[in-house]
Amino acid sequence: MFRRSENHSGRCGLSAGSKQLTSDRSEDERQLKEFNEWLVRWNDYQDQLAKYWSARALEAQRKNTLLRPVGGVASATPMSPDRWELRFQELCEYKREYGDCNVPSSFAYRYKPSLGAWVKRMRGLHNAGKLDHEKVMRLSQIGFDFFPSDTPTIKSSVRWNASFRHLKSYKDKHGNLEVPNGYRPVPGGKQLDQWILRQRRLFKEDKLPVELIKKLEMLGLNLKGRGRPFGYESSESWEQSYHELSKYHEKFGHTDVPEVFQSNLSLGVWVKKQRKLYKMGALHQDRVQKLSEIGFLFHRKENASSITPWETRVSELKAFKDANGHVDVPKSYALNLSLGIWIRNQRLAYSEGKLSENQVKILNDLGFDFTVKSRRSKPLKLWERNFHELVKHKERFGKFRRLLGNCNLSVLSAENPKIADWVKRQKRYYRDKTLSQSRIDRLKEVGVTFQDARTRKVPCNASWEAQYEALLEYKSEHGDINVPSVYPPNQSLYYWICTQRAYFRKSKLSAERLQLLHAIGFDFSQKEEAPKKEKGFLDPIEFNSYVEKLVAYKVKYGDTNVPQRYEANRLGSFVHYMRHYNKTGKLSADQVVRLKEISFDFNVQDSLWNSRCDELASYKEQHGDFCIPYAEYPALHQWKNNQIRRHKKNSLTEDQRDKLTGIGFHFVEGPPKTVNPKKTPMKTTTPVPREPPIGLRVESDPAKREQYLNALWDANYEKCVALVKETGNCDIPLKYAADPSLGAWCFAQRMAFKKNKLSEDRRSKLLGLGFKF
Repeated sequence: MFRRSENHSGRCGLSAGSKQLTSDRSEDERQLKEFNEWLVRWNDYQDQLAKYWSARALEAQRKNTLLRPVGGVASATPMSPDRWELRFQELCEYKREYGDCNVPSSFAYRYKPSLGAWVKRMRGLHNAGKLDHEKVMRLSQIGFDFFPSDTPTIKSSVRWNASFRHLKSYKDKHGNLEVPNGYRPVPGGKQLDQWILRQRRLFKEDKLPVELIKKLEMLGLNLKGRGRPFGYESSESWEQSYHELSKYHEKFGHTDVPEVFQSNLSLGVWVKKQRKLYKMGALHQDRVQKLSEIGFLFHRKENASSITPWETRVSELKAFKDANGHVDVPKSYALNLSLGIWIRNQRLAYSEGKLSENQVKILNDLGFDFTVKSRRSKPLKLWERNFHELVKHKERFGKFRRLLGNCNLSVLSAENPKIADWVKRQKRYYRDKTLSQSRIDRLKEVGVTFQDARTRKVPCNASWEAQYEALLEYKSEHGDINVPSVYPPNQSLYYWICTQRAYFRKSKLSAERLQLLHAIGFDFSQKEEAPKKEKGFLDPIEFNSYVEKLVAYKVKYGDTNVPQRYEANRLGSFVHYMRHYNKTGKLSADQVVRLKEISFDFNVQDSLWNSRCDELASYKEQHGDFCIPYAEYPALHQWKNNQIRRHKKNSLTEDQRDKLTGIGFHFVEGPPKTVNPKKTPMKTTTPVPREPPIGLRVESDPAKREQYLNALWDANYEKCVALVKETGNCDIPLKYAADPSLGAWCFAQRMAFKKNKLSEDRRSKLLGLGFKF
């Protein structure tokens, strides 16, 4: 199996023979190592092949024992192998794992082609009426959806369920859903806290299906919340902490538990958490109610003084008395909800004899009434007050109630901006699904319309009713409704009339509005004419303002030739358009005169041409000719040549030609450009024929070619002998800087040796020199 190289020790000396034996030994070791590596790979392949055939055998056995679902529950029943049955069983397994049959189109669950493609095909066959009734019934029994909705809601996918399982595992392990920032269940995977925030956003945008909402809510995720906490506290643990707080209240008479309470350290932390949840709006209303019943203070300051909570309440009661003149604090006092509850608790404690004599004396000094009032008049809540204000607004504009059918926010904003903002908030709460159904019904009764985020329209900028009233006033004043395009009292009225005509042509005008417009003699047949606008910068006021800016520019820079790219105050554009309007005759005589008064140049190109011509005339007077050197006057030299080219193309005007002829210009090319001394011209020398380099000569005669190649080999060999005598070795690389041709020759010998094309005589010569192949 292993090849041993031929030993040439007898020909190359003892030292060469020992080197060759070492080389042969290393070659054997290398080949043995490669064989061992190949043998390991071959054994691994045999193991994998055995596993593959074992898996194939298990799959064939599994096909013979399928599970038939009955009423959505799978039971083991031996069946004959059938392709449809196999895919149906695969769909049942998918539902047991992911909870639905909404298989993604490219999802391969067990076999190929993908299960998603098979599900899509079943829907297509059902829609075409080609699916058997028995198969339709069996698919329906497991909750298969033949007509998936086209709403932009997300679907239960493999990725979604994977993230849901990670969240469930986190709750099972930690007992809550407070996922840390940047927490990744799988290294390199998605952040679980960001996935929770995305589910909340989809829920608020109404893009989360009902079945996914139920799964998340059953897990305890608060989809209506913002930020942390992510989930609800479990009822069992909350009730236990609430029970501990109740005991604290019975013992100390208040619920202001310090954050570090030695008897129960977790209670202080829990109380602080309830205050935080209340501020974020994430605390359940029933829990707020239960905490309020025992006088819980939701807005306690973190750096409160060390006085007792009862004394704190007394100081708050004194402040209330100073502001209102009495101490009859209502239970639902908006500014301090806990104070109203504390007042009620003091009356109950007095009736049960739980207040000390000192506490009773302090309250009596304040004029406190200890009588328990079962039916006390409650102030109107804020929502009720705003609702009644809205009703008053509807009554004020009752003449349009039949036509509008809703509360127009444009009129409401002008009449009562505060209530208009309140109505907008109610609509936003409706879209976020946080507005109760009773309030929705009451608002709808007074004409407030609710639309979902996907279907609501952009509100109009102007009020139709206000414009209609303005049109009635115009008619009573002028006797007609022919509103001019420029109507200073109400400039938008003309455009509103044009809009009504456009809506009439497109049949977008409602019957009620059409009837109102016909009643005042509105003419829908007229064609609206848009008001004519002056060209840019031609408005008198605008023109005068820009002339003043141009005068300021002239004072600063000495002329009015503002570059067109001068963007400050659009002055460059103004100068450009003035020249353009002057050429097209759109400037009035007064405007032309006004611009000439400030020496405005209407034709800057002619001015530049005249200045160049003056420079050319002065050069002629100074030098006596038109031979302008390029090195000294590059701009004037190029301009002169341009005039010669324009003369040849006959593009010079008559005045320009006469002016150039008047200074003695003859339209003849001048001397060539001055030669740059740094750039030396190319020398045109006759090429000297060279002999081809060694190794590239081609002989036509085969005998001469063989003789030439032998001579070339001997010459390079002599070079190697000389190099051995000089340096002691002939290990010449391919890129040999001292003699590149010798490096290429040595490389050619190594290649010939590997291909077994090197003769025995030449191989012996090279080995004698110690040449390394």
